[in-house]
Amino acid sequence: MTDTANANDSGANDASKIDLQAAWIRRSTADIQAFVEGLAARLEGDLPGQVDVVRKRDGLFAKASHVQSIVVRTEDFHYLLDKQPSGVRTQRARVVGGVILKREDLSLAAWMENLLAALFSQSGELQHASQSLHDFLMN
Repeated sequence: MTDTANANDSGANDASKIDLQAAWIRRSTADIQAFVEGLAARLEGDLPGQVDVVRKRDGLFAKASHVQSIVVRTEDFHYLLDKQPSGVRTQRARVVGGVILKREDLSLAAWMENLLAALFSQSGELQHASQSLHDFLMN
């Protein structure tokens, strides 16, 4: 009887684990949508001319829309984020002369880290150029 009871308990535990995982996936999907919306708004405001955001209406006559994709262009790479039903797909594309040479899938965390590093590098270069121009004009 204990073998049957253990098998039933194991089955109940497995079903409980599946329910818990499904709940986490539903919550994660909602969190990702909010994250993507906030990220798009922030990038559009902070990097005008470097960011393209594609929004999709919720329905034919709906006024509300949601971010479908984000592309951030830096000197060497384009950072692409596509909203998928199951989450997001993130890529970094190597660009030379306006032509994409290579695409690389990245985890969301790696995509964010690489994007931040590229923006930090770009910002540092611009600050250095600005300081050089200031020094030249003041001497």
